[in-house]
Amino acid sequence: MVLAMVVRNAMEDFHIKHIKDEDMKELNTIIRNAICTGLHAFEFREISKEARSFVDTHVATIPKYWESPELLPSFVKSAEKAAAKINQTTIL
Repeated sequence: MVLAMVVRNAMEDFHIKHIKDEDMKELNTIIRNAICTGLHAFEFREISKEARSFVDTHVATIPKYWESPELLPSFVKSAEKAAAKINQTTIL
């Protein structure tokens, strides 16, 4: 649920510009279920051939043109603030 909420919040500006509220409700369900399924399969990939196959299939279909993910700016900003408070050079 936390990961789905991070995705939903990251999509808010896109949602406002391009996605109707009714469609966003359906999309949020799809996102939650997909994240849950992916995490479950990843967690059990070592003991379940079905989970391993699911993960392997999805890993193999990641497009080569996808950029590497980056931490969301809102998290980076808060982490840097926290690090400054405790005099650490890195918290990320």
